[in-house]
Amino acid sequence: MARCLMQEKNLPKSFWAEAANTAVFLLNRLPTKALERLTPLEGWQDTKPSVKNLKVFGSLCYTHILDVKRDKLDKKAEIGIFVGYSSQSKAYRIFYPKTRKITVSRDVMFLEEDEWN
Repeated sequence: MARCLMQEKNLPKSFWAEAANTAVFLLNRLPTKALERLTPLEGWQDTKPSVKNLKVFGSLCYTHILDVKRDKLDKKAEIGIFVGYSSQSKAYRIFYPKTRKITVSRDVMFLEEDEWN
């Protein structure tokens, strides 16, 4: 599944770890025969997982830059690539090509049809 996630959006092989983590995140939220059509999270926690926050792996996105981190005339958002879900909070992991760093953010607007080139 990780290979398919990367190939769908033409991402380089350097994203394989992020794709693998996202694949595990998604597989834990998909029904399985072994649990009689329940998801692994339902089998573990007895609650149905929410799928409202699922986004297309590798899609372009804009993250909000906090007021304290910018001046009055600076841009309010920065473009990045969605590479996964945070394990610590209900947030997204975003890769910024300019700085080559990954950060976690909740204030994200997704362009799911667009891909990185």
